[in-house]
Amino acid sequence: MVTMRDIAAKAGVSQATVSYALHADPSISPATRDKVLKVAEELHYTVNISARMLRSGKSNAIALVLQELHNPYSMHISDAISQYALSRGYQTLIQQTMYATENEVSVLRHISSEICDGVIFSPTKLSLAEVRTRLGGKPTVMLNPLEQHAGYDMMNVACEQGAFTATSYLLSRGCKRLLFSCANFREYDDIKNAWDSGWQRVAGFQRALWRNGIEPQPWNFVPNHSWSREASRDAIVDVVRSGLDFDGVVCVNDESAIGVMRGLLDCGVRIPEDVSVTGLDGIEEGEFYTPSLTTIAMDFDDFAKQCVDTLIDRINGADDPPREMTAVSRLVVRESTR
Repeated sequence: MVTMRDIAAKAGVSQATVSYALHADPSISPATRDKVLKVAEELHYTVNISARMLRSGKSNAIALVLQELHNPYSMHISDAISQYALSRGYQTLIQQTMYATENEVSVLRHISSEICDGVIFSPTKLSLAEVRTRLGGKPTVMLNPLEQHAGYDMMNVACEQGAFTATSYLLSRGCKRLLFSCANFREYDDIKNAWDSGWQRVAGFQRALWRNGIEPQPWNFVPNHSWSREASRDAIVDVVRSGLDFDGVVCVNDESAIGVMRGLLDCGVRIPEDVSVTGLDGIEEGEFYTPSLTTIAMDFDDFAKQCVDTLIDRINGADDPPREMTAVSRLVVRESTR
């Protein structure tokens, strides 16, 4: 097995320099790091995780646990976090739970707890108390939990503000009869402080209507239990066929928006001449769809940097109060709106 001593000998540097270079230590110059990495690649060097953990107590690996990996949003998150973690000297193990309690329990027990130094986790079934029981004191960053962080660092997406901005933009462009795709109607006072990211978006939509003197009604909402493009397409087709008059759709996410646009076009509805459509996420597909999608685009690199930096700080012993972070987002206007 190739060791760091072998790399050091061929590269003409010390073993310490090899170690620092492999861990992306900023004290090593880019030229030296590149030389070490080139030699490591030539020698087919691989990290012995077990040996590393015995020596240092760390694996230099983190876990990213998401609900599902097939949707574009999760793929963007996974890509951004794994790339940024690598730049900080950490490998990322990515797992999906598919919204199942037993999968969340299994992943936390067998992958995150035993192998990784820290976890970035998006829970859907387990309470934070149950997560704490299974992770103990392992450093963890929670992604949009369904309850207050209770001692954990928490990474949020600007869901409520994003929906508010998207809705306000459509109203400012002359839309008067808006729909919100993929949610049932609930009174604003019941959801204005919700932790659930879906209800946060509904609350932002309603707040924008109220701000513009429009009282939200049940007809403003297109019920749908799935945020997928297929389900969203079928739901909006049913709305069009019902004869309901509307001139704009604020969608719960970009994938839903792509499905809504497909359904409208299939029904002969012009976008944006007849109906304007907005999404929320900023996935790459929205830019290349026809028409291209107006959206509230999250900065995935900013999301990844905040998550990973915070987690590594905790791994290295930071004990400051729990951090509540929000990724940077911005309105991106494209062809799907007037």
